[in-house]
This record gives sequence, C-alpha cells and structure tokens, in this order.
Amino acid sequence: MKTRIHVLWIMLVAVIGLSGCGGDDNSAAGEIAQMDTDTPDGAFMASIAAMKSNDLKSLIKNSLSDEQYNELVTEFENNKTGNFSEADKAQFASAISMLTSDGAEENLYQMVEPQLEQARAMLPMMLMMGKDQVLQGLKTNPMLPESQRDSAVAVVGAAMDWAGENDILSEDKTKAAIAALVNTAKELDMNSLDDVQNMSFDQALEKGSIAFGGVKSILGAYGISMDDMLSSVEISDLEVNGDQANMNVSFELFGETVTQPMNMVKKDGVWVGDQ
Repeated sequence: MKTRIHVLWIMLVAVIGLSGCGGDDNSAAGEIAQMDTDTPDGAFMASIAAMKSNDLKSLIKNSLSDEQYNELVTEFENNKTGNFSEADKAQFASAISMLTSDGAEENLYQMVEPQLEQARAMLPMMLMMGKDQVLQGLKTNPMLPESQRDSAVAVVGAAMDWAGENDILSEDKTKAAIAALVNTAKELDMNSLDDVQNMSFDQALEKGSIAFGGVKSILGAYGISMDDMLSSVEISDLEVNGDQANMNVSFELFGETVTQPMNMVKKDGVWVGDQ
C-alpha cells in the first residue's frame, strides 16, 4: 500500500538513507511547533528534530496529512494481528528473557567473546582486502542513483577507515553495546508476542521511539553519534516551484561532508519527500 511505502520513506530518508539510551522523554512537538513546516526546508528540518528526540509520533504526524495519518492508523489496526505459531511465541519469550534476566550483560558477553577473538584477528585483513572491492561495487551499482554514488563511496570508505582505526571489537566497546541493548530491552517492557499484537498505534510508536533511542545508544557505544550527524544537517540551494521543491541536504558523517539532492512535493498541504 502506498501509505506503508510512504512511512518507510519518512523514517529512512529523513536521515538521508543512513543509517542517551532508550526513548527521549522530551518530545519534539514543542520544537516543531516553533518551526515553519509550511516550507519544504522547514518540514524537512522538523523531521530531523523529531529524529533527534527519538519522537516517532511527531515524525509521522509532521509528515502526513490528517487523512493519510488516519489511513495509516486504520491499516495498522487491520494488519497487526499476526498468525504467530507457538514456536514463534516461545522463541520471542526466550530472547526477551535472555536480554532482561539477572546477569544478562555478563551472560551475553560470555556468549560473544569467543567470536570476538576470532573477529579481532580477521578484521584488519578483511577491511584491507575488502575496501577496494566494496567501493568499486558502489561506483558501478546500477541500483544506486548516479547522483548519490560519490557520497556513498566517500561515506563507506571513511566508515571502513574509521572501523580499522577505532578498535570497534574491543572488550569495553562490546560490553557498552551489550549494556545498551539490555537496557533498551528492559525499557521496552514486552514479555510476549501477545503484548506486541495488543498494542495500539500510539503504543507502537512509543515502543518504536524507545527502540530507536536504543539503536542510538548501541551506535554510541562504538563512538558513533547519530545526534551529532542529525545536528549537522543543513539545507542549501532551495528552489520552490508551486507544490514542488528541490534542495541540497548536507550532513557530517565519519569526518566526511555528504551532500545529496532532495526533492519535495506538497501533498494535502504537507511537504513530503517526492518518492
């Protein structure tokens, strides 16, 4: 359904296709209320503000008309009942128990430690041998728009260099990432798939905000700050022609300045990405 695709665009393209613990209790609604979302750049920056606050509800409300929002809620309610088997439910309960039980952090580290030792030995060679191949694949990938290839090559190359220089598989970083994962699982407070099925749309967004904040914390354990990246977003070369607009969006990632074109369109009074 188009609405579903549109929401995926909101959540992914709002941070230009990139990729604190837990959800931020400080909603972005107040900050967004002071922004001029009637302009394409204002609407885009309002989405960035929502992402910085881990506020998925404000992100979606800001990016959909009332009609589209109500359609999305209806679709959610009609499709949230899954045909989960008893095996699915048992597997989910086991995973949640492993993440939230006493001593979870220590137990999880003991599980991954043997693999870490092997990975530490292999990572430098893998990065050295794989970098040229990966970058060449990006340069020739027909699925990647030509206008985005240079940016993708710069970011991926910088990310691989960064990974080789920052000991990302160290004991300290791994334990910090595990701690962020465990804390997020506890904050989500979901014990079974029945809990998932019984959520309202607003509750699902609240859980999604917590999960998004948890992803930030896990990345933060490795020294990657999504909030710094989001704070670096700038808009330039805005051109508006009626209900269509184009602009350049720049941001900083792994020490590289990435600039990509962004097309916007006004639908039902709301500026959204033209996808």
